[in-house]
Amino acid sequence: MKRCFKIFLFCFLLFQCTALLHAQQNIDSLNITVPYTVFRSIGDSLSIEALISKNELFQTPNITSAKNNRKDAYWVRADFSSLAPLLSKDSLWYLQTGGFYNITCYFQNRESIDIRQYGPLNSDEKYSFYKPRDGVYFGQKNLINGRFLFFKIKLYSSKEDFSNLHLKLRSAQQKNIESHYYRWEDVVESSRDYLFAGAFIVIFFFTFVTYFMSRKLDFLFYSLYTLCLLLYLGRSAYNIVVFVAVDYPIIANWSHTSLQILINLFYIAFAKKYMETAIYYPKLDKAIRWTLVFLIVLILVNTYFSLTFQLDEQQILMNLHRLIMSLFALAAIIYLLRYGKRGLYYFIVVGSLIFTAGSLIMLFTGDRHYMMLGSVLEVLIFGMGLNFKMRKMSKDRIQLRQAAHEHQISALRAQMNPHFIFNSLSSIQHLITSGNKESAIKYLNKFSLLMRNLLESSIESKIVLSEEISLLKKYLELEALRFNNSFKFSISVAENLDAEAIEVPALLVQPFVENAILHGLLNKPGNDKLLKVRFRKEDTFVICEIEDNGIGRKASAEKKSPLKASKKSRGIELTEKRLELLNQSQKNSIDIIDKTNEEGEAEGTLVILKITIE
Repeated sequence: MKRCFKIFLFCFLLFQCTALLHAQQNIDSLNITVPYTVFRSIGDSLSIEALISKNELFQTPNITSAKNNRKDAYWVRADFSSLAPLLSKDSLWYLQTGGFYNITCYFQNRESIDIRQYGPLNSDEKYSFYKPRDGVYFGQKNLINGRFLFFKIKLYSSKEDFSNLHLKLRSAQQKNIESHYYRWEDVVESSRDYLFAGAFIVIFFFTFVTYFMSRKLDFLFYSLYTLCLLLYLGRSAYNIVVFVAVDYPIIANWSHTSLQILINLFYIAFAKKYMETAIYYPKLDKAIRWTLVFLIVLILVNTYFSLTFQLDEQQILMNLHRLIMSLFALAAIIYLLRYGKRGLYYFIVVGSLIFTAGSLIMLFTGDRHYMMLGSVLEVLIFGMGLNFKMRKMSKDRIQLRQAAHEHQISALRAQMNPHFIFNSLSSIQHLITSGNKESAIKYLNKFSLLMRNLLESSIESKIVLSEEISLLKKYLELEALRFNNSFKFSISVAENLDAEAIEVPALLVQPFVENAILHGLLNKPGNDKLLKVRFRKEDTFVICEIEDNGIGRKASAEKKSPLKASKKSRGIELTEKRLELLNQSQKNSIDIIDKTNEEGEAEGTLVILKITIE
């Protein structure tokens, strides 16, 4: 059973391929040019009967329509006398006349002359995919006087020239195959159109959605630009365009010309927002604004010409549009190459040159696929440009936040330095007033050395950890001297921490060391007062532990000392804010642990600082 099905399927496909091949051969098998002559009638008062009897009127086919008048009529007489033997072989033939706006065919119908009107401006012509729109069916019996078909053509544009008119004779079977089957050339061309349309639909929706997410006008204008390119260049991919062109020629003509203007309008608006010309290129921005006004006026005038179907005037308008836009594009490219900033203009210049090249090749060759290719490459370049701009904006925002962040930390650090200086001078004052001049002089010497190191390090927002440890050691020596060496201290660095390779904010640890001395150790009786400062590395943090064996926070709060502030230490408060800024993604940057023994008695305090390593 399966074998029979496979044989049947193979035969069916073979039959289809043979039919397509036969159809392809039939499409190209007969293509005969029918001779004709033309007569121009001033006004439209002559009847077909009068023309049939006046053979001398039809003298030449070379009548130009450069100065045509809509009120005039152009009569075409197709002569089939030399084709009589061929016509007798079939009962029905098709004569292709070409795409004129208004054509009336006169043919013999038994004893009378009958007519058939076609062309977009004839109300009787309605859209049908299989209905011919560029010619008429006839038989040998329909020939007037056994040899002629007459056509009355009304011209609306100087581009409708009879020098390009070629009457092509085809059999009805050949025309039917042509209407129902695709040639290989048609398949290739349709594939290009559908690929182009599909790609631009995706790009349009992506950029349009991106606009609603980002609210950036350059994405809006870019999406509208791609939409206009899609409607203008990819229009042949949709039969609705054929429907509009046949049944609504005014709308079709308006959309075809207006889309060309809108493409330039949205392109310039996109370039204006993309390069931020109002900020970086004020002269170019002024020219762009005037050009946008010009294009808007152009659309209004073009609408008037389309509604009144003044095709020659409309053609002059479109030529003016192309000339002005070409001059503007050339001047803008030269200006950007000379005064361009920030690198964004490269995408505009390269994309514009590629699109212009595609347009010029299409103008000279008549093949719109060159412009389609130029549009695809241009849109890809503009997409890369938008991505480049978004990345640059994101990088600028990060740098701006980082700069603001560093300024805020610097402001807090600026408050730390006066606090430290004030405390040190207070200690010197205390030594002098207490009569301890020798200690005051030693303290002053060490303080001047410490201040020199501190000022040298204040140029940078951060210093290496080894310098921070050196400053901390000098400070502890000062405090030990201040309090007659009543406490001992030690500073240690773990082996997994390279103090020369890691940067930390200056004077970050000092307020906690000061707090441990003043509130913990000095209030403790005896000589076993010890302060330990340890540095180690843990993941992406430097962990600093300040441990003392003082009386603890609770006992310290109950005691009143002239050296202890009544409020929370200003230095600790500032340091907490600095750590919050440094460790924005982390919580609990400062941990304070109260140490106790087995009986619950206080044995000092342990402070743990977590400093982010960048």
